[in-house]
Amino acid sequence: MVFTRSNLVKAALGPGVGLVLIALMWFEVIPAYQAYSVALAAVYAIVVLSVGLLAGWSGVWSVAHPAFFAVGAYFAAYGSGHQWPLELVILGAVASSALMGAFLGYAGARFSVLYIALLTLAFSLVSLEVINRWTGVTGGDQGVAVSQLDSALGLVSIPSGGAEAQYLAVLAAGIVLAIAVFGKSTGLRMRMVAAKAHPPAARSVGIAPEAQSALSFAVSAGFTGFAGVLLGLITGFVSPEPFSLGFGITLIAACVLGGVGTVAGAVVGGVYLAWVPTVAAGVSVPQPVVQGVLLIAALIFLPGGVAPFAAATARRVLGMSGRREVGSEHDAEHHAGEEGAPVAHERDRPDDHGHDGPVQDDREPLLVVDDLSVRFGGLKALEGASLAVRPGEVLAIIGPNGAGKTTLVNVVSGLIGGARISGTARYAGRNLVGTRATARRGLKIGRTFQHAESFSELTVVENVLCTSRWVNASDRARAAELLARTGLADVAGRYPAELPFGLQKRLDLARAMAGEPVLLILDEPFGGLDATERRLTAQQIARLRAQGAAVVIIDHVLDDLFAVADRVVAFDFGKPIGSGTPDAILRDPQVRSSYLGSVAAPAELPAVRDSGTAAVAVRDVSHHYGGVAALHGVDLDIGTGAVIGVVGANGAGKSTLGRIIHGSLRPSSGQVVIGEGDGRRIRASLVPEGRALFKTLSLRENLEVAGYAAGLKGSDLRARLDEVAEWLPERLRGRLSVAAAGLSGGEQQILAIARALMARPDVLILDEPALGLAPALVDEVYARINRLARDGMTVVLLEQLLSRALTSCHAVVVLHEGRVAARGQTTDPLFAERAERAYFGGATEAVLTTGLTIGDVNKLEA
Repeated sequence: MVFTRSNLVKAALGPGVGLVLIALMWFEVIPAYQAYSVALAAVYAIVVLSVGLLAGWSGVWSVAHPAFFAVGAYFAAYGSGHQWPLELVILGAVASSALMGAFLGYAGARFSVLYIALLTLAFSLVSLEVINRWTGVTGGDQGVAVSQLDSALGLVSIPSGGAEAQYLAVLAAGIVLAIAVFGKSTGLRMRMVAAKAHPPAARSVGIAPEAQSALSFAVSAGFTGFAGVLLGLITGFVSPEPFSLGFGITLIAACVLGGVGTVAGAVVGGVYLAWVPTVAAGVSVPQPVVQGVLLIAALIFLPGGVAPFAAATARRVLGMSGRREVGSEHDAEHHAGEEGAPVAHERDRPDDHGHDGPVQDDREPLLVVDDLSVRFGGLKALEGASLAVRPGEVLAIIGPNGAGKTTLVNVVSGLIGGARISGTARYAGRNLVGTRATARRGLKIGRTFQHAESFSELTVVENVLCTSRWVNASDRARAAELLARTGLADVAGRYPAELPFGLQKRLDLARAMAGEPVLLILDEPFGGLDATERRLTAQQIARLRAQGAAVVIIDHVLDDLFAVADRVVAFDFGKPIGSGTPDAILRDPQVRSSYLGSVAAPAELPAVRDSGTAAVAVRDVSHHYGGVAALHGVDLDIGTGAVIGVVGANGAGKSTLGRIIHGSLRPSSGQVVIGEGDGRRIRASLVPEGRALFKTLSLRENLEVAGYAAGLKGSDLRARLDEVAEWLPERLRGRLSVAAAGLSGGEQQILAIARALMARPDVLILDEPALGLAPALVDEVYARINRLARDGMTVVLLEQLLSRALTSCHAVVVLHEGRVAARGQTTDPLFAERAERAYFGGATEAVLTTGLTIGDVNKLEA
């Protein structure tokens, strides 16, 4: 909790306004008949605040709060009838409501938002039934009176329905609002928001979403129970009517109207609930109609709520932008730590024969993975994985897409739900298999995520602070120092979505470093970064190594990865296939084969006729996803009838280029020129990576859906369906009524291609058609693709395996980090070696291939 001047001023507003209102009521400036409405609005403000903060901080919408409200009111009635002291009544109401709320929060945490809402609905309905039947306590439909409550300390005596009860309600509301203001700066709120925003990332820093849900629900329910006691005191009578299901829905409407999760919005919502019956009576319109009109108007014209709109308007009028423009990530480069931090270093390496030898003989391994296997149903994601990591060592894990790398680190991180795991992963002598993910922070294990997963509703500094359970001045000082060291000090008060991607990746790293990890797992830390950003990241990794931390890195940017790695372990098809120094690992034939593929016999491709025009021309195309650069200045001509291979490691930009050629993605800059054939614009179809079939539909229905999308119907659709069915192998033609989920992987890939053919495309784009298939099925799929090429189809093949593209295409383009690193024709005996160097080495190969234009394949062959 932070007691800054701003916080103190904001918090003082609640009790201050409450005291002013009490004075106005005391001196009857506010008439007695209006004083009751003021007190009622104060009580409702507490309830709206409880519901709104639960939704805003934890993402849970509850219709159970009328039940907690009723618990407090009936506690007041029962307690006053049995001469309980005021303090005992309040304590009993708060504790009972909090316990029931904690149960709902914990039970609902494992479900979706919809199911939590249904759970709270069921609880509310059960509570109403209990109220109606437990007549000895509640009076049933007749209700029960509330009499005087006296303090056990002799401080106050509160007769029900009197001015004292009204004063207490107003002052209590002011104090609750002040508590909420201070609560916004606490670790409690940060951890609740983090658990809501990204549960896996929250678990990685020691935050259990179930516990946060239970805690937030308990606190919210407790304050609502307290408000129920105040309601009983100011009304002097409690009956079931105020606690109906309709009131629960009206509470949610009041939250939305005022502004979800805002303190000022709770006041607006409380006023709305207290005075809307009076307004409805004054205009002679039913209350539900007035409520509906107000809510619809707010949703249309003030979607954020009245309070946020008023605050934004005030800032504009006063000329307070409240935020500075964020600069480039390079503006903060000089804050990223001491300059000259070493990246390359002397290493005690294992031998070059693939043996997983020790880096330093005098150090025991920190992490030992032994014969680890992971299955998801019938899919074996990891098999017999064994490796060791020592303190002060940087271990790189490489492998093609689907090799099992992420599965391995997810086991170590504890983020591997729904899997059957065998083998062990021992960290500092403790087996991590079966250990809760949230325990990793206490064990000093940290991790980052591939896509810089941050807590979007927390500021940069709060993303770091939320890793502490109780945030104090020391935590804030350490967070400030860490942000300065990682170059984030200038953007500490901003939200992640406002930052460029490079700074978001740096924030992910800073959050992982906040726990001072002994073992740090980095998932693609170099992905999507430019050269300067990658250098800064490498400096941070080198500094962590120098401090004695063990670092495990997964990445596809091999040149940057190998610059910081002591040792490399390569995986393929869920198994380790090689281990050694960075210099030695890529000389391993099995490792090279996993990336580049095995050399196969060249396919019999038809000669390409010189048409003089390109089917598709890509001109200086670049593309960004937010702050992530996926493509840089790509030029490519696809000749009619050619088979063009676009090759690169995972993340090189192949899929982005394929979608741009297809037309389903508009590039950030540059131009795509579509040619014409037979007097019409050339059509393109895309077979996406992973196939994206409609698994519950039959083969015929999958094809029909594609036909409908292409504008076919009636006899045209039936004729085209028959044509495409003839292209299918016999075993699929006889199973058109079978659900697509029942096919093998290779059969599903063939169906995905057939579905793309329903549109009668001139250009067929295939994204990783062999991904995850057995060799025999790969051959069958490529035989089908070659048949299309021989029939005159223009094919763009997006492939990870270079050897497959070299044997299946007329020409190949190698992408590296979104740039064309090499290009040439596959009949050139020298091109394969250049393409291989470009695949691993990147842009340096562009110099070697200057003057080679892939352009039209006819020109290449000439």
